[in-house]
Amino acid sequence: MLRSGAGKAHPSSFPGSEISSLVSLIKLTVRRKELFEPGARIVVAVSGGPDSVCLLHILYLLSSQWGLGLEVAHFEHGLRGRESRDDACFVEKLSHDFGLGFSIEHGNVRAFAGKEGMGIQEAARILRYEFLERVRTETKSTYIATAHTADDQAEEVLLRLIRGAGLPGLSGIPWVRDNYIVRPLLGVTKQQVLGHLKAHDIPFVIDQSNNSRAYLRNRIRKDLLPLLAEDFNPAIVRTINRTAEMLAEDNQLLEKMAEEAYQDSLSFSSQEGKLGFSVKKVKGYPGPIRRRIYRMALRDLRLFSGRIRAGHLLGIDKLVTTCKDPYASCRLPGGAVAFRRYEELFISSFVPEEQILDSSCGSCSISVTGLGRWPAPCGKGHVEISLSDVADDFRSRNRKEYFRPLWLNPEAVKFPLDLRTRKPGEIFWPLGAPAPFKLKKFLISSKIPRGVRGSLPLLTSGKEVVAVVGVEVSHPYRLVQTSGKALSLQWIM
Repeated sequence: MLRSGAGKAHPSSFPGSEISSLVSLIKLTVRRKELFEPGARIVVAVSGGPDSVCLLHILYLLSSQWGLGLEVAHFEHGLRGRESRDDACFVEKLSHDFGLGFSIEHGNVRAFAGKEGMGIQEAARILRYEFLERVRTETKSTYIATAHTADDQAEEVLLRLIRGAGLPGLSGIPWVRDNYIVRPLLGVTKQQVLGHLKAHDIPFVIDQSNNSRAYLRNRIRKDLLPLLAEDFNPAIVRTINRTAEMLAEDNQLLEKMAEEAYQDSLSFSSQEGKLGFSVKKVKGYPGPIRRRIYRMALRDLRLFSGRIRAGHLLGIDKLVTTCKDPYASCRLPGGAVAFRRYEELFISSFVPEEQILDSSCGSCSISVTGLGRWPAPCGKGHVEISLSDVADDFRSRNRKEYFRPLWLNPEAVKFPLDLRTRKPGEIFWPLGAPAPFKLKKFLISSKIPRGVRGSLPLLTSGKEVVAVVGVEVSHPYRLVQTSGKALSLQWIM
């Protein structure tokens, strides 16, 4: 990133320095929306296009009245060759004409998009905001100002509607994001921007890629919005903006409720990038609040980007609401993972799933002296051993594999026994098998997930495995009679 210092120009020395009606409107907007305060230091994102040049000019005019400190930042995406470099030169000259500091960074958006497996526009957005944040830090500024307009808002809402979005998405672009990214022009139309630039004879550049119909956003701008304006509603841009504003207010209320729910259900937090939540508490909230809890977790882990879609949130929600597997998981973009561990939901930014699932499993052993409830050697829940009437469906294997009740021959079982997790090289004789073989092979053939295998409770007699609790009984300990009393063995959560 390169940065050049400010010159000595003053707002009153630049052509068109008189206060226009649009400037007055922005002054009112800044106050009403509390975008920034007098004396603030602001990084202004300037591409060289009409919107960003208009934003820079207006803030420049306001800087003498409000004592603003401005820094111009330009991210050159490396996508349009010489045209892109010419735009950077234009912005640099404009910054010097205004007497403002200038920061620039040349990026390789295509390489980043290919590496991360995302679209060009999303990759450009991520790299641009990362650059702007670095400029904000290095210049000790408080705010970043971007030039999103009412037309951009209408395009964004339609884009999200087409792709599918909930209330947060349909609320559109916020006036303020993360308490420091501000959009002073969000209530201003493109027509007003062009009128301001023309009235003050201020030059700007045109990004020819904005005319390409290869991008959905451009087709919305050039085809869909004009069609809606001509055939359905001439004020479609303003209408969509009003709708987004109302939805944003509704969303703000739900966000406040979700923040309280988030804090109430949060049970674990680590600096390594992992958050844990009580499944019982999360499950007690309605769907809109649950999904916001997941979004907030992803936000706090710096994982919530354009790559997180509604489907990912719904996938996490299934872990909480419908999944019976105590070790189920849901992969997220960027190597992240959400997973269940009994009655806890974890969202982790980078730790591999198998390592996460096995990390807290110790090699403890519990002595089982007779009937009763015994704590599971790894994880939550308990193992119950009772003398009960044989169930009619005792041979059924249709239930979930880790929770299936097992039946043991009371004549074959001799207490005390041990309840523990598996050891390397463990041998097991599955029911109906001709001979014993490695437990690991049995678990793999039974399609028990890798993360679950090391946590399954084993009921053992010395070195002999009597039963893999919840999965299968050893052949020598099988139930022979079909009626009367037998030992019931069950893993209960």
